[in-house]
Amino acid sequence: MLTISSISKKYHISATTIRYYESEGLIKIQRNSLGNRTFDPKTEDVLRILVHLHQAGLSITEMRDYITHLNNHDYEIALLEESQLRLLKKIRELNASLKFLDFKIDYHKKKFTSHP
Repeated sequence: MLTISSISKKYHISATTIRYYESEGLIKIQRNSLGNRTFDPKTEDVLRILVHLHQAGLSITEMRDYITHLNNHDYEIALLEESQLRLLKKIRELNASLKFLDFKIDYHKKKFTSHP
């Protein structure tokens, strides 16, 4: 079984965030005889889901709803499709910003950088 330290490294998430998810009831983490959190495969799978949901921009409430409705496929599909649309919109916005930055960098390099 993995510890909170090893699981946080594995999923690039802070131990504080894992404890927060636990305090919010998003994940139930077993403890060993010393009181240390241990992650069995099922708990690790739920955490992996939470990491992806967070990265996709879901709120804590949406993440809780998703976890609460696991195996309610219609609910999961609706929530994930809505989240997917928001994420695609954000990607378009970020790509537009990236294009703007590329343009401005190129403009300033050509106009204000001396070339030999």
